[in-house]
Amino acid sequence: MSSTDKLRGLKRLLLRQRSDPGSSDLAARRLRAMYLPLESRGKERNESLAEFLAQVTLFEGLGRGDRLRLARVLHERDFADGEYICKEHAPGAALFILRRGIVEIVSGEGAGEVPLALLEPPASFEEAGALGVGVRRWFSVRARGPVSLLALGRSDLDALIGSFPELANKVLVRMAGMLAVRLQMRIDAEALGSAGASEEVEP
Repeated sequence: MSSTDKLRGLKRLLLRQRSDPGSSDLAARRLRAMYLPLESRGKERNESLAEFLAQVTLFEGLGRGDRLRLARVLHERDFADGEYICKEHAPGAALFILRRGIVEIVSGEGAGEVPLALLEPPASFEEAGALGVGVRRWFSVRARGPVSLLALGRSDLDALIGSFPELANKVLVRMAGMLAVRLQMRIDAEALGSAGASEEVEP
């Protein structure tokens, strides 16, 4: 199985809140939200999200209860056509899961912008952003038409770690595996690029 087979939602490779996030009040509200009865948090919304999460590579194998817990902490965001979801060189802030629409991954800016890939549901990207490691992106992501995304930020992951450590551990292990796949793909692409460049200069 190639590394691209593990990235469900990769459509095509195109080239080789209101509150202070640091406040204890916000953290308390998030923890309460995780324990409230499903009826008071929009049962239909959570069940729909839980079903969708079963298709996402990161959450394959998680039981329905775990997916419902995840659904309760994920944030939904909509983007218009052409709107940037994240920009190159800026540090990541969240893991994103594409629920509806198509996004384009690009490198560079303006006239020098190079399209790299198209993603469709249920692709995920920016796994390192949820870890809060401050890694700066080497690409930008923008909407191609209307897009709906789910986001899991560092504070959401912290809430899972504190309240549901077993679930958080499963998610972290899967995120580490996905990051390893992406790193291997980038290494392979760099090696192919170097090989192609050396062939061009040979007489």
